[in-house]
Amino acid sequence: MHGDPHLELGESLPRFLSHWLAACFGHFLMVLLPLITDWARVHDATWPRWWSLLLFAMSTSLIAAIINANLPVTPREMIKSVALGYALNATIVMLRLV
Repeated sequence: MHGDPHLELGESLPRFLSHWLAACFGHFLMVLLPLITDWARVHDATWPRWWSLLLFAMSTSLIAAIINANLPVTPREMIKSVALGYALNATIVMLRLV
C-alpha cells in the first residue's frame, strides 16, 4: 500500500491493537451511555463490575479487531471499529447471551 506512512502502521500488531482498543471503546459506550443519561434521575444506579465489563469487552472486541485489522489507521476506520464494538455488544444483549 502506498500512502502517508504516519497513517498506516502496516499489517502488524500495532494496527490490530489500535482497532481492538477502538472496538473496546465502542463496547463500553453500549454499557455506559444508558447509565450516564439516567445518572440524574436514578439514585440507586448499579454500575457493572469493572473487571467483568473489561473482560467481556476485551473478548468480544477481538472479533472486531480481527475483521478490521487489515484497514488503515485513519479516523474513519477507527470510527468503524468503534461502531462494530458497539454493534457486537448490542447483538449479544439482544440475543441474551450474557
